[in-house]
Amino acid sequence: MTLDRAYRFAGAAVRARYLHQRPSTHRALERLRASDVAVYTGHHDHVQELLSALGVPFVLDPKSLDAKVVFVNCASQYDARLLGRLAAHVKAGARLVTSDWALSRVLQTQFPGTVAAGAGRSGDEVVAVEPSADSLWADVAVPGTDPQWWLEGASEPLRVLDPDRVRVEARSHELLTKYGEPAVAVSFPWGDGDVFHVVSHFRVKRTRRHAARHGEPGAVFLREGLKLSDAAIAELFARHGVAPDSIDFATMQSTATSMELCARLVAGD
Repeated sequence: MTLDRAYRFAGAAVRARYLHQRPSTHRALERLRASDVAVYTGHHDHVQELLSALGVPFVLDPKSLDAKVVFVNCASQYDARLLGRLAAHVKAGARLVTSDWALSRVLQTQFPGTVAAGAGRSGDEVVAVEPSADSLWADVAVPGTDPQWWLEGASEPLRVLDPDRVRVEARSHELLTKYGEPAVAVSFPWGDGDVFHVVSHFRVKRTRRHAARHGEPGAVFLREGLKLSDAAIAELFARHGVAPDSIDFATMQSTATSMELCARLVAGD
């Protein structure tokens, strides 16, 4: 199965999970209007593709900055007018979600004293991640099989400057060993709003079979990670025309983890 199709399937699976397990989150997603979510395109990450797979409406590259949730994709450079308004918009109550190079080009400059890019850059690799106990993606972590996170070549390690203010949502021992910084995702308040940042991209390009369980069928993750019933899993495969043996545990885990993060972030969790 291609990753594009895997993301569409994961989006449906996450929505099914919310319908039965988190009805308040499901209702929040259903109430979203396009004007509530803004996505600023980048050269590298493409979070808009995940939002589309989730059925979340959004406005792409709006000229006015008034959305409740603003995604800023990884890019080589950003519009100076956008940068100049972001901090004030978040301070007034918005949520800002950023990835990879937005760390040094957005957060480090517009939200000083919180986080910064660490030394060096990553390779093109996949690392194991340990979510914090009450983080946004802790609900879908399977004991004994850590989530995976793909690192784009030249991703920026994340250094926390203010540990009293910045909360580490997920860590990676592999990141710490290789690049001296363990944080994979962080969040912090800014005025009446907040910021959420991930190292590398929301949209992964590959996975790895780091543990034996990663080669198991994707249905195992749907059952153990998303806690879907066997009947719900069978209905998902049938409705989307997906063969159960076409997606493995590792791919299902990686795509669903990214979907879980995006859904919870736009739902206001």
